[in-house]
Amino acid sequence: MAIGGVTAGGATGGGGIVGFLRRLVREPLVQFMVLGAVIFAVHAATTPSVSKERLIEVTPAVRQSIVDAFKASHEGRAPGADELAKLIDLWLLNEITFREALAQGLDKGDEMIRDRITHKMRLLIFNGVDVTEPSRAELEAWYEKRRANYDIPELVSFIAVPFTGPDAEVQSRAVLEEIRAGTEPEDVQLRALIFAQRPRPSLEPSFGKDFMEQLAAAPKGEWRVLSSAQGWYVARLDALVPGRKVDLSEVDAQVAQAWKDERRRVLAIAATRDLGKAYVIRRDVP
Repeated sequence: MAIGGVTAGGATGGGGIVGFLRRLVREPLVQFMVLGAVIFAVHAATTPSVSKERLIEVTPAVRQSIVDAFKASHEGRAPGADELAKLIDLWLLNEITFREALAQGLDKGDEMIRDRITHKMRLLIFNGVDVTEPSRAELEAWYEKRRANYDIPELVSFIAVPFTGPDAEVQSRAVLEEIRAGTEPEDVQLRALIFAQRPRPSLEPSFGKDFMEQLAAAPKGEWRVLSSAQGWYVARLDALVPGRKVDLSEVDAQVAQAWKDERRRVLAIAATRDLGKAYVIRRDVP
């Protein structure tokens, strides 16, 4: 007996339902759809659902904006891998801080830009950190690593006339003779660079350590030809005030405050990272 064109035995004129299904399964489009459904199901089972508010993504656009900002402030140089990783970490910390500020309603009733909201939240975190007084041993160890910021540097006063180019040494020696004879041209006087009571370490990046050592060893008031990484100079040392090491007891209050400020920053960053545990962070790695 046939029902709707299908016999009681389950067969049709085309070879039966079983045969039809077998042919259907062999169709490429059907296989593709089945595979897609399987992948979607596996992804849904293994990837937890994340709300938009709890998802922070370092997208290609974000990464590029970080690179562009670095280039703008470094004369077009792209950041290295380590530099980029640190910049991305900083961006994540700021994003976490901003999200937490929004979650606590700090934007309500105040037309703030993003940076101001972030700053407000950062202050809340910073001020909420409890920092104890450092022990004397902690303070001494911290100070020794940073005493260059507190020691009184050697102060140097001098005049230098610069010379560059392939004939710089010859020109500088000729001008030295003119200066000694008191016949140097006016343009030499106009090109002279005058440095008064300058910390010696601050001058080394521009002139080089060798130049500063030669200058410091020269007799005061005597013109000399000196070379540097930037070229040649006719220079005269006018004054050299020795520096000295500063004992911790002279600046202990200042150092203790600096220690606490640094410690508070470290703890505030750690607290921000703890807040970040409530978010799903995805980094787009090229």
